[in-house]
Amino acid sequence: MRLSKKSEYAIRALTCLGAPTAPAVLSIHAIAGQANIPKKFLEQVLLALKKAGIVQSHRGKGGGYSLRMAAAGVTLGAIIRAVDGPLAPLPCTSAVSPAKCPDCLDMASCWLRGVMTEVKEGVGAVLEQITLVDLCRRAAESQRRHSRALIYEI
Repeated sequence: MRLSKKSEYAIRALTCLGAPTAPAVLSIHAIAGQANIPKKFLEQVLLALKKAGIVQSHRGKGGGYSLRMAAAGVTLGAIIRAVDGPLAPLPCTSAVSPAKCPDCLDMASCWLRGVMTEVKEGVGAVLEQITLVDLCRRAAESQRRHSRALIYEI
């Protein structure tokens, strides 16, 4: 499984919004700067997250984005599905609209479909256990370790 750039940016943006020390509303400019995301791409990501009900937008001076729900209620799986769609390694494993693979003779008896369905369910189970709270905690720990690194110059 390879994470798309869009999912990576969504995760990084949400860790900015979900951080315990984050202000109630963050501007796109602030998120882009903190998470090192191109502003134009961030707009698309935030729109997808808004459509999925994960974030909400605020207009006017001091406007921007905020989480629509508690960070503990947002899973890694929900984030990835919001920007990339269903977690299906093959078209035939989609829970929403399974489709026959181009070289498949029969979806019902395909051995590969069975294996890939198990893979999808295993990955999905892990992604549903990791919440935005976990992601924010890991991001903060990483930042603390990085800021404690000593730099020696000669």
